[in-house]
Formats: sequence, structure tokens, C-alpha cells
Amino acid sequence: MYVIVTGSAGKLGRAAVAALRKAGHRVVGLDVQGPVAAAQSLRADCTDFGQVMGAFSGIDITGGVPDAVVHLAGIPMPGLATDQRSFEVNTISTYNVFSACARLGISRIVWASSETIFGLPFDEPPASVPLDESHPDRPNWSYALSKQLGETMAGNFCRWAPGLSIASLRFSNVYSLEDYEQLPAIQAKPAWRKMNLWAYVDAEDAGEACRLAVEAAFEGHQRLVIAADDSLMAVETSRLLDDHFPGIEATRAIEGHASLLSSDRAKAVLGYRPRFSWRDRVSAKA
Repeated sequence: MYVIVTGSAGKLGRAAVAALRKAGHRVVGLDVQGPVAAAQSLRADCTDFGQVMGAFSGIDITGGVPDAVVHLAGIPMPGLATDQRSFEVNTISTYNVFSACARLGISRIVWASSETIFGLPFDEPPASVPLDESHPDRPNWSYALSKQLGETMAGNFCRWAPGLSIASLRFSNVYSLEDYEQLPAIQAKPAWRKMNLWAYVDAEDAGEACRLAVEAAFEGHQRLVIAADDSLMAVETSRLLDDHFPGIEATRAIEGHASLLSSDRAKAVLGYRPRFSWRDRVSAKA
């Protein structure tokens, strides 16, 4: 398949490009930072609809309309830009990508939604744990609101454009090899990570989730949590809940170091199977 990846120079973008190329797909990257070494790529700003249409419709190096688009461009987390800027960039770029795909007949979109929709930083405790796609949306930041609106747009574009299918991947905090160096400080103060229930996903697993979502057989709009199977912490998850969310309802047994974000739906729909734990990464560097 021919796949365009927006935001290809970012942490998640690089991982998605690598996973797609490893699987034999032809990949072209788009990024405001310009070309990246790992893929054929060009400079493009997804907040400019004309640039998106131009890249997707085959002008210049791309050579035709892609079979799928993986949309990862945008402000990648809260706190990196003003609230207004995060909302503007993420909402407009996502609309532009969805609209261009619908107009050009591109039938598969995979895009980076976010765990923040669930209610981070959880000053109001979750309704229950583990969190899955049935948990109420409680966006508390402009960043999270932009992702919630992206999911709303995804559902409507699938309704408007017969044959279009969109995977909204609710990524947990994506960890690269360098990010694991922060773990000693994080594990020493569990309260720091209460804000996202101590969840994470390895960058390679996140990239593989993008690849699986490009290839999987599904229809319409799918909202899918993408997380590691374990938490970031050395202490057991039940202890974390007792200390920080006493009395919270658990809809199933929370055993060992199990994550409080459930990827069960992604496992069923995509065949997603996270391969990496922080334990593997830390032991490999020791």
C-alpha cells in the first residue's frame, strides 16, 4: 500500500514510518520540519488545506493518491503551546486531513487521538478502572478538547463519505528509549504520574499500532485505546489505587502491575499486541 504519514519527523511519526516500511508499504512523510532520513518526504503544513490537498492528490514526488493516511501531525501534548494554539493546530489540521481524504476518495485514515480525553489529570477520579472506550469523555484541557472534537469529526466524516473508515487511536504517553531515563525519578514519586494513571506505551508498539490500523479490516469509525499492558511503576497497581484512588470501582480484577488503560478493543479489532515493557528497555540498557 501507499501510505502518507503526517508528522513524520516526530517521535510517533518516526516509529510509524519505520513500522510501515518494515511491513513493505511505500511511505511518504509530510512534516513542517521538512524531510526525514528514514522515508521519502516533503515539507508541508497540515493547517493549510491547500498544502494537504496538494500532497494527497499526487503533486510532485508523491505520484498518486495514497491508499491510506496516518495523521500524526499537530501539537503532540499539553503544555508545548498556548491553549489557543494547541486547539487551533490540532483541530484545523485534523479537519483538513479528514476533508482532503473524503474529497479524494482515500478510504482509510489512522490518526492520533489521546488518553487525555478520559479526564486527565484525574482531579475528578475516573468512573471506574480499567479505563476503556466506554468510559465517559471528560476533557479538561484545550488539547484534550481538540482530540475529542477530532473523534467527533471522524464519526461524521465516516457518515458523510461512504467507504471511508477511520481509526482514532487513543495513545497513552508515548515513550522512546530516551524517555525511559526519567523512570527512576518517576517511580520515586508515584503521585507525579497519577495524572494519567501511570500508563504509557512504547514508541515501537505505538508505531506498530498505526501499521495494524492501516491494514486491519474494519468499517466506519473505531475508537481504540493504545497502551502498554503494564504500568510505569515498580509497585503493584492495586497499591497505587489504594493510595491515590481509595474505594474506586474496579470492573475486573487488577492483578500485578496491570495497566489501568485497557487495550482490549484494539487487540480485538486490530490484533494489537504490545511487545515492549519498560522493564525490557531498562534491563537492555543496564
